[in-house]
Amino acid sequence: LTGSSLRGALAAKYTRSGGSPEDKIFQLLFISHPVNFTNLLPINNAAGISRVLPLTSVSCKRSPGFSQEDKHGVSDTLVYKFAQRNRLKTDNNSLCSVAECKNDINAFSGFWNGNIDSPQEIKTSIRFQRHTGIDRTTGTVAYQRFFITQEMADFHKNPVSGKYVQQWLSGSIYINDEQIEALAPLLSGPVFAGASRTRGRGEIELSIEAEETTAHLPDVVDWDRKFKNRIKTIAMNEVPSDLSAGLYFSITLESDAILIDRFLRPSAEISFPFDNIVPVLKVARSQVIRGWQSAWGLSKPDDISLSMGSVYLLRYMGNDMEGLQEVLSNTAINGIGLRREEGFGRISICDPLHIQEEVI
Repeated sequence: LTGSSLRGALAAKYTRSGGSPEDKIFQLLFISHPVNFTNLLPINNAAGISRVLPLTSVSCKRSPGFSQEDKHGVSDTLVYKFAQRNRLKTDNNSLCSVAECKNDINAFSGFWNGNIDSPQEIKTSIRFQRHTGIDRTTGTVAYQRFFITQEMADFHKNPVSGKYVQQWLSGSIYINDEQIEALAPLLSGPVFAGASRTRGRGEIELSIEAEETTAHLPDVVDWDRKFKNRIKTIAMNEVPSDLSAGLYFSITLESDAILIDRFLRPSAEISFPFDNIVPVLKVARSQVIRGWQSAWGLSKPDDISLSMGSVYLLRYMGNDMEGLQEVLSNTAINGIGLRREEGFGRISICDPLHIQEEVI
């Protein structure tokens, strides 16, 4: 469930209950100091969490998935792409690691629980509805008018028990106490999001668990050390002379990001308000973002974004580690790019999957 749909659903509920866009609460939540509504991603249970698999993750072509789910395992190729960029000879990682398989590996996308020790793929149940068009003159089925719509089912099959259980979605937002108090009344009762709402679809129940917290930032120094060791391992100690210089860290897009340069043109580069951060490589994919603005009764302007799962590898060449930690922490909270209040531009830093040595 995209942050844009969630934000629109809550704004629509507020106005339907008698509120106005000029109200203080509406301004607080959506206009003057807007809440950055995150995408709600599928989870397997109410207490779980979900992460986006990076575009650098791969798995076996014939049996894709994590090894603990009786599949052939998932690995990450960021270190190999770094080695290729620096023209280093590495071991062959283009085949499945299972001895009796040895099929090609392909990109592996979707969502997972983010737990390296007990990884699990998270899927939703998709239901397809078939429709025929109606001829307005005769009131019968129209000739050559057949279409299919897809929707997220309200139940999904539990991968462990095999039983069908309620579909849960989860996400995290950073808001202050005043915004929590203003948001609480909107969360009581059903909320309707998405398309075909007049046909009974899109009804969701929302709850929020508030706690005092800061952005969880992994140990960047430890990640850098493991990343460099991983490079030395796959390149058989034939590494670039400048590998030890600087501090490497990665950024993974947890949602689509709309980035622009100083001339307001679409961009694929992340900029930080901090000196000495140098881009090393990126694995990214672009797409066009379209949407509908109900208040206008018009479609939103098209934006070009980078897809969720895109990965950036960067290097810090300075000595101000406290400053770097603060900038990365603020970026993890506030996001990057445009339309962050609609869930765009959410990131995670130093994904552990990039430095995992074994296939998981």
